[in-house]
Amino acid sequence: MPVAQKDRPRERALAVLCGAERGTFADSLLEAARREFDGRDSAFILELVYGVLRQRSLLDWTLDRFSANPLGTTDIETRNILRLGAYQLLFLDKVPASAAVNTSTELAKEYGRKSGYVNGLLRNLERNRTSLPRPAYDDPVRQLSVQYSHPGWLVWRWIARYGQERTGKLLAASNRPAPLVIRANILRTTRDELRQALAAEGAETRETTYASAGLELLSSPGLNNLASFREGRFLVQDEAAQLAGMMVAPAPGDTVLDACAAPGGKATHLAELMGDQGSVVALDSDAGRLIRVAENSIRLGTTIVRSVVGNAAIYREGLFDKVLVDAPCSGLGVLRRHPDGRWNKSEKIVAERQAVQRSILTNCASLVKPGGALIYATCTTEPEENEDLINAFIASRRSEFRIDDAAPYLPPSAGPLVGPEGFFRTFPDEPSLDGFFGARLVRAT
Repeated sequence: MPVAQKDRPRERALAVLCGAERGTFADSLLEAARREFDGRDSAFILELVYGVLRQRSLLDWTLDRFSANPLGTTDIETRNILRLGAYQLLFLDKVPASAAVNTSTELAKEYGRKSGYVNGLLRNLERNRTSLPRPAYDDPVRQLSVQYSHPGWLVWRWIARYGQERTGKLLAASNRPAPLVIRANILRTTRDELRQALAAEGAETRETTYASAGLELLSSPGLNNLASFREGRFLVQDEAAQLAGMMVAPAPGDTVLDACAAPGGKATHLAELMGDQGSVVALDSDAGRLIRVAENSIRLGTTIVRSVVGNAAIYREGLFDKVLVDAPCSGLGVLRRHPDGRWNKSEKIVAERQAVQRSILTNCASLVKPGGALIYATCTTEPEENEDLINAFIASRRSEFRIDDAAPYLPPSAGPLVGPEGFFRTFPDEPSLDGFFGARLVRAT
């Protein structure tokens, strides 16, 4: 018998978790799964999926304390049903324990076929949840990996670079939900005007600390229900990403290349900063994702963004005043937004991405006009993809390019985010932004 109608959100959450464990991106699965639900159920599905993904190692460790066999030995459906039930019992105070156990048992009757096992294990967990054991390992990598549910290889890298205490803070920050930040479209409004308009529509906001056009959306009736969104008065974009766009500092009339543009957040931002005067080539190898660039441009009213299908590692069409390389990267700075990334990536992704980044950077450097600027940005924390790559590039092209201090191009409040070497860096723990890196390179005249 199918799961009861009232339990369909949990059923959909289970499908997403199983799909993500099999290798499909959770974001795409969530987008499809939440379409037919109202705001409340849609938010519940998101909470369940992201909550389980953020706490997966700790949930598995805890469940193993009450199971005769390790959780990893059972089938994928049963495993994720147990994780869903345990997450509700341990982290969602507003969900009654009986609801967490009973709905999990009903799911197990339809999926996994081990309802007795699920029911007994979760009831045992519920009886003991006020006196649960906690992970305690002498090995700090193992301890932090289980405690904060991150892969051991990443914990090892961060401990080696930041130390154990800072790594713990980074991991804890990556387990907190990311804020929903929007960028006011300065072609149509100001931040103050947008904030007042949103308040009139029932949305609560606060100004971002560093990005001058940013607002954090604290509550709202839903983006699609906001006239301000439909009218193109803002775009959802993290504060760190907004600052990366500001580092480009394009002037009205400039020719600009956004070399890895989809879905268009930075391309439209550049057009806004240029007063919609000049030219922005939005280049991406994925024609399907470039559709989003066009959609965002139309909604925001930017007319100078032109989408081009092409490979940034070999594209050679013209020279530009400014080139933005928002490079494909390991994404280890945005695990709070994409928690499935910690489970479907391995350490080899860092070297793999570096090779791609090097080829893109080398090619795009040839597209910068004399006296022009190339801005390199990633959403990762790893030096091989960031400062190591840039320093190696500069060492090989010292007569052509120099590192430009990024601070003067940012709002004064963001100045401290730029280090003495001129690089822009943000982290999930300090100052609670997505993990971004940015370097501004100027070509000799």
